[in-house]
Amino acid sequence: MPRFDQFKRRLHSSVDGMFAERVRIVAWKDGREDPERPAREIVAPLVEEDRENQSLSGDRSGQFSGNVRTGGAVLKPDPAVYPDLDVRQGDDVIALERPGEPRWRVSSVDRRGHGRLIINLGDS
Repeated sequence: MPRFDQFKRRLHSSVDGMFAERVRIVAWKDGREDPERPAREIVAPLVEEDRENQSLSGDRSGQFSGNVRTGGAVLKPDPAVYPDLDVRQGDDVIALERPGEPRWRVSSVDRRGHGRLIINLGDS
């Protein structure tokens, strides 16, 4: 195994040990739960977005984001731990360890990252 992969695995393990939480992913298809993709519980970092600090005026460099979300969260599972994780736009993510078990809807999934899946979540 290449050295980089060893370091990446150790880093992800440390981050998950500190910040990961248990979530349930509920798959949806045609307005109903998808029987081909049963609900699944995983443990991964879940970071809520700060609604008050979002701006539509671009960043300091004057660059604007084409992906504007209001609120929501980002779920960052490790694909090495969950290689068969099938999450799609429109699925639900439920934070099982937070008061009231808040729920978000998957707005996009970025599988191109070198380290983790980036699952963007919007209000459900």
